[in-house]
Amino acid sequence: MSNTQSTGMNKLLLFVALALMCFGIVVVYSTSTPVALAKNLPPEYFLMKHLYKVVASVIIMGVFYKIDYALWKDMSRVVFGVGAVLTLAAIVSGGEVKGASRWIFGIQPSEIMKFGFICWVCAKLSNAGDEIKSIKCTIVQPAVPFAISALLLALQPNFSMLIMFAALLFTLLFIAGANYKYLFSGLGASIPLGLIVLLCKAHTSTRIKAFFSGDDGTMKESKRQLEHSLEALGNGGLFGTGAGMGEQKLGYLPEAHKDVVYAAIGEEFGFVVTFLVLVAFAILFSQGFNIAKASTTRFGRYMAVALTTSLFLNFAIHVCVCVGLFPTTGQPLPFLSFGGTNLLMSSAFIGIMLNISRPTSGRSIREPYMNNTVSFDASSFMSFRTRRSSI
Repeated sequence: MSNTQSTGMNKLLLFVALALMCFGIVVVYSTSTPVALAKNLPPEYFLMKHLYKVVASVIIMGVFYKIDYALWKDMSRVVFGVGAVLTLAAIVSGGEVKGASRWIFGIQPSEIMKFGFICWVCAKLSNAGDEIKSIKCTIVQPAVPFAISALLLALQPNFSMLIMFAALLFTLLFIAGANYKYLFSGLGASIPLGLIVLLCKAHTSTRIKAFFSGDDGTMKESKRQLEHSLEALGNGGLFGTGAGMGEQKLGYLPEAHKDVVYAAIGEEFGFVVTFLVLVAFAILFSQGFNIAKASTTRFGRYMAVALTTSLFLNFAIHVCVCVGLFPTTGQPLPFLSFGGTNLLMSSAFIGIMLNISRPTSGRSIREPYMNNTVSFDASSFMSFRTRRSSI
């Protein structure tokens, strides 16, 4: 089975995404049952809610697969605007959950804003042509959507999402061939500023201090999730305690079906299955970058890289939190955590990448000539070569 763009839709990417969703149903049922019973709800309460969202996600994936990805270039500012307005509305009128105002109308609008941010930046870089190394294309134009996003995310606050926005922007500018002098100068200036902001906010400084110490008071409480996450992974051993037989989800591991689902998988299914989960995600990410490599437009290439990187960051932050390599934060594991906005948007991302992998998509895109663009090579994640877009 070939998975290159020249032969049609990337079937391996679709298969892995659907397989993860199916396994996620089992995991959510197992990990959410104690939560439902503790709230005097039917054991299948969270399972049924998750199933509805899985069905909706599959439908969204199919719809986004059918939409030519060229539309997202034209609609980039509209999508970003809708996401930004909803995020602002969540800050102003949305209820607080764990010290942050991230939800409104049952959705997390920052996920929509992230998609709009990706579309906007990719569109700007696609249209840059040979001006990509100018300060306008490297600093000024990307700074507009990023500054708006950073302000809104800081007000929520949602600093883990802000870190993802910054990482996405850096990745896109890097692969587009932006001026490295401006790029790394901006990175060097933003890191200290970001650390100062993180440490000045009680919401994040407590978690950071807990990550490094956690000896007493609120810091000890903040570190409780990490301790039980590591205990869950240790209890699982090689083959796990068995589906539904985990102990840490019984009130010891908060949000076992959401923010630390990887640890719950480790306890009930063991090292073997957690390793297979890592392999599945590795295949998913590799196929995303293969789609980027085969794309015939710069916009398609940048979009595939950004969407894959976004999924990777969600995955990496979640797993690193579970194994104690990153301070506690509320990032779900794509396709496996209890369904929400992230599940819906992750499915949309897969649908867009499947559309990019179709040889008939993106033909309406017109891009200025560019002497030097970035290509993807299997032997080295990135290499530079001279090529011209076929559009």
